[in-house]
Amino acid sequence: LFISTTFHTAETMTTETPPLSPYGLFSGSLFQYHRNLVAFESGHQSNTNKLILIGGLSDGLIPTPYTKHLDKQCKQLGWSLVQPILSSSYLGFGNGDLARDTKEIGYLLEYLKCHHS
Repeated sequence: LFISTTFHTAETMTTETPPLSPYGLFSGSLFQYHRNLVAFESGHQSNTNKLILIGGLSDGLIPTPYTKHLDKQCKQLGWSLVQPILSSSYLGFGNGDLARDTKEIGYLLEYLKCHHS
Protein backbone atom coordinates (compact mmCIF):
# COMPACT_ATOMS: atom_id res chain seq x y z
CA LEU A 1 0.00 0.00 0.00
CA PHE A 2 1.43 3.36 -1.01
CA ILE A 3 0.00 6.64 0.20
CA SER A 4 1.27 9.75 -1.54
CA THR A 5 1.79 12.92 0.44
CA THR A 6 1.83 15.04 -2.68
CA PHE A 7 -0.94 17.60 -2.77
CA HIS A 8 -1.83 19.29 -6.02
CA THR A 9 -3.61 22.60 -6.24
CA ALA A 10 -4.79 24.57 -9.23
CA GLU A 11 -2.08 27.17 -8.60
CA THR A 12 0.98 25.03 -7.94
CA MET A 13 2.05 21.45 -7.64
CA THR A 14 3.99 20.98 -4.38
CA THR A 15 4.96 18.25 -1.98
CA GLU A 16 3.90 19.12 1.56
CA THR A 17 3.93 17.27 4.84
CA PRO A 18 0.47 17.28 6.41
CA PRO A 19 0.40 18.82 9.91
CA LEU A 20 0.23 16.65 13.02
CA SER A 21 -3.09 16.59 14.81
CA PRO A 22 -3.30 19.56 17.19
CA TYR A 23 -5.02 17.26 19.70
CA GLY A 24 -2.17 14.72 19.78
CA LEU A 25 -1.59 11.16 18.65
CA PHE A 26 -3.32 8.19 20.25
CA SER A 27 -2.46 4.49 20.39
CA GLY A 28 -5.06 1.89 21.21
CA SER A 29 -7.67 -0.45 19.80
CA LEU A 30 -10.69 0.17 17.61
CA PHE A 31 -13.47 -2.33 18.29
CA GLN A 32 -17.04 -2.97 17.21
CA TYR A 33 -19.43 -3.05 20.16
CA HIS A 34 -22.73 -3.42 18.28
CA ARG A 35 -23.70 -3.86 14.61
CA ASN A 36 -22.38 -0.66 12.96
CA LEU A 37 -21.07 0.96 16.14
CA VAL A 38 -17.38 1.21 17.03
CA ALA A 39 -15.30 2.69 19.83
CA PHE A 40 -11.63 3.47 20.34
CA GLU A 41 -9.92 2.45 23.58
CA SER A 42 -6.53 3.74 24.71
CA GLY A 43 -4.57 3.32 27.91
CA HIS A 44 -4.63 0.21 30.11
CA GLN A 45 -7.22 -1.76 28.18
CA SER A 46 -7.05 -4.86 30.38
CA ASN A 47 -8.06 -2.87 33.47
CA THR A 48 -11.72 -2.80 34.49
CA ASN A 49 -11.61 0.97 35.22
CA LYS A 50 -12.65 2.93 32.15
CA LEU A 51 -13.46 6.55 31.42
CA ILE A 52 -15.97 6.93 28.60
CA LEU A 53 -15.64 10.23 26.74
CA ILE A 54 -18.69 11.18 24.70
CA GLY A 55 -18.46 14.38 22.70
CA GLY A 56 -21.38 16.69 22.09
CA LEU A 57 -23.46 17.51 19.04
CA SER A 58 -21.68 16.15 15.95
CA ASP A 59 -18.44 15.12 17.72
CA GLY A 60 -16.82 11.72 17.32
CA LEU A 61 -13.27 10.67 18.18
CA ILE A 62 -10.96 13.12 19.94
CA PRO A 63 -13.83 15.56 20.57
CA THR A 64 -12.03 18.09 22.76
CA PRO A 65 -8.64 19.79 23.06
CA TYR A 66 -8.19 18.11 26.47
CA THR A 67 -8.74 14.55 25.22
CA LYS A 68 -4.98 13.86 25.19
CA HIS A 69 -4.73 15.12 28.77
CA LEU A 70 -7.53 12.73 29.83
CA ASP A 71 -5.72 9.90 28.01
CA LYS A 72 -2.48 10.71 29.86
CA GLN A 73 -4.23 10.88 33.24
CA CYS A 74 -6.03 7.58 32.59
CA LYS A 75 -2.70 5.91 31.80
CA GLN A 76 -1.16 7.28 35.01
CA LEU A 77 -4.08 5.94 37.03
CA GLY A 78 -4.09 2.55 35.28
CA TRP A 79 -7.41 3.27 33.56
CA SER A 80 -8.38 3.23 29.90
CA LEU A 81 -10.11 5.94 27.88
CA VAL A 82 -12.98 4.80 25.67
CA GLN A 83 -14.30 7.05 22.89
CA PRO A 84 -17.45 5.63 21.26
CA ILE A 85 -18.84 6.69 17.92
CA LEU A 86 -22.61 6.84 18.21
CA SER A 87 -25.11 7.00 15.37
CA SER A 88 -25.47 10.70 16.21
CA SER A 89 -21.73 11.35 15.82
CA TYR A 90 -20.41 13.36 12.90
CA LEU A 91 -23.04 13.76 10.15
CA GLY A 92 -25.54 11.64 12.10
CA PHE A 93 -26.27 14.56 14.42
CA GLY A 94 -29.94 15.53 14.29
CA ASN A 95 -31.01 12.21 12.75
CA GLY A 96 -31.99 10.50 15.98
CA ASP A 97 -32.89 11.20 19.56
CA LEU A 98 -31.56 10.85 23.08
CA ALA A 99 -33.35 7.52 23.50
CA ARG A 100 -31.26 6.04 20.67
CA ASP A 101 -28.07 7.54 22.10
CA THR A 102 -28.93 6.06 25.50
CA LYS A 103 -29.55 2.64 23.96
CA GLU A 104 -26.22 2.77 22.09
CA ILE A 105 -24.34 3.79 25.24
CA GLY A 106 -26.02 0.83 26.94
CA TYR A 107 -24.68 -1.47 24.19
CA LEU A 108 -21.20 -0.08 24.84
CA LEU A 109 -21.46 -0.62 28.59
CA GLU A 110 -22.68 -4.18 28.12
CA TYR A 111 -19.86 -4.93 25.65
CA LEU A 112 -17.21 -3.50 27.96
CA LYS A 113 -18.65 -5.43 30.91
CA CYS A 114 -18.57 -8.73 28.98
CA HIS A 115 -15.40 -8.36 26.92
CA HIS A 116 -13.11 -5.73 28.45
CA SER A 117 -13.17 -6.51 32.16
